Amino acid sequence: MTTPRPHTVRTEDKPAAPADFFEPGARYVDGDGFKAPEETHTFQCEHIALHPRPGAGPRAFGFARNNAPDSEWFSTALTPGDFADAEWTRIPEDEVLGAPTGDAAPAAPATP
Repeated sequence: MTTPRPHTVRTEDKPAAPADFFEPGARYVDGDGFKAPEETHTFQCEHIALHPRPGAGPRAFGFARNNAPDSEWFSTALTPGDFADAEWTRIPEDEVLGAPTGDAAPAAPATP
């Protein structure tokens, strides 16, 4: 077994600025008022991490759902390309709880 070497983060591998990529703790929608709900998605970003392959860039880990009624949340990881291609719009925090795009943000686990 070899000893792992520390990972050196190259400048081009650093996560993009929040204006250019998802931001942890924020919720986004990829539709507009002219698309049917089943053609749009909501993404709740939980964490940003660098892909271990050099040059692969960051990944936004979180939960997404199709905005059709009764659709389920699923876990996913999105890339900067996903961010640019879908034209995601951040949902203001004061609208998240009542937003028609999904449920309230997940609650913290109950303490014993």
